[in-house]
Amino acid sequence: MLRAVITKLTKKPKSIASKELLALSKELTELSKESFVNKLNAWQEKHKDFLNEKSIDENGKWRYTHARLRSANHTLNRNLEFLFAYESIKDLPKTNNGLEGEFAHLKTKLRVHSGLKLENKMKFISHYFRLKNEQR
Repeated sequence: MLRAVITKLTKKPKSIASKELLALSKELTELSKESFVNKLNAWQEKHKDFLNEKSIDENGKWRYTHARLRSANHTLNRNLEFLFAYESIKDLPKTNNGLEGEFAHLKTKLRVHSGLKLENKMKFISHYFRLKNEQR
C-alpha cells in the first residue's frame, strides 16, 4: 500500500500536504486503525482547501491542481478496511515483506530455468511451495 502512495506522491514531495501525507502513510504499521483514521481525518481537514484547488488545463477544462495528492488520499481512504486486517486476524503480520521476499526468491529460481513451458513452470511453483511447507 505504501508503494502505491509513494508512487503518487513521489519519494521527495514538494508541498507540505504531500510531505505530511507521505509521513503519515509511513506510520501505517506503527499505528492502530483508530489512531491512523484520526490522523488521516485531521490531515484531510487541515488541507481540504489545498486538495480542492482547481486550475484550467491546456484543453480549457477545469482539473484538480493536485490530482496525484488527491489520488493518494483516495487510495488510503478506499483501502482502510484492508490496511488493518492484521488487527482482527490472529497471527497475520503487519506487512507482507516476508511474502515479497519469498516471491523474489522464487522468481530468481524460475529465471535460472528460463526455457520451461507454462505447464512445467506451474509444476515447478507447486513443488517449490510444497517443499517450503514441508520444511516448516
